[in-house]
Amino acid sequence: MASQDVDLEVFGKAATGTGSPSNQRGDCPFSQRVYMVLEEKHLPYKATYVEEGPNKPDWFMQRNPSGLMPVLRDAADWIQDSDKIFEHVENKFKEPSLKTPDEFKSVGAGIFPAFTNWLKSKDRSAPAKQEFINELTALEEHLKKHGPYIAGKNPTNSDFALAPKLHHARVALKHFIDFVFPSNLQHVAKYIELMETRPSFKKTDSPDEMIIAGWQTKFELPDKIDKNSGKEKKTAFTPLV
Repeated sequence: MASQDVDLEVFGKAATGTGSPSNQRGDCPFSQRVYMVLEEKHLPYKATYVEEGPNKPDWFMQRNPSGLMPVLRDAADWIQDSDKIFEHVENKFKEPSLKTPDEFKSVGAGIFPAFTNWLKSKDRSAPAKQEFINELTALEEHLKKHGPYIAGKNPTNSDFALAPKLHHARVALKHFIDFVFPSNLQHVAKYIELMETRPSFKKTDSPDEMIIAGWQTKFELPDKIDKNSGKEKKTAFTPLV
């Protein structure tokens, strides 16, 4: 299919306070996955950013009643949910294939839930801390055997889903809890380096300050979780706008 025949538009989270539609990208890892897939497939697309919250534009809500993002518009078709978007894009634009083999599709899937559970607990020593470390360790063992990417020598859809989530986890946990990924996870460290130096990642990433502000707003977090479990330091973080 010739590039001039491609009519793709991605609706993703806008930077806070920039209006809807906006030309300033927000900090959503699910949207970044979609941008990365389109970049890796060398597909032309328009990116339109919509602010989160109750005041999304009527024209957007009429076509996407859930209000959830990301959304892909392919000509007259609207597809919501990053998994469904990938399936649509992969089926329609088959080369290069980014499909993850079935046996590897669940690799790393528990990392993001463990991260968000730990962060929203506002407790440095919550049980989710060990769950998160266990998930990272499982990823380390997988990459040691099958790496450098989840499915081997080349990145696939699962990598483009996981890399933005790992980045959010590293940035947010370091800021709020002073947690740094364990240094013995050498394959995870190399994996992060490989993914975050890809042009598709660098082109679609968000500043650390924006990621921090986004999680602070989502979970009503203080600037720092106090070292005494569950206690909060009330210094406010200034959002990036």
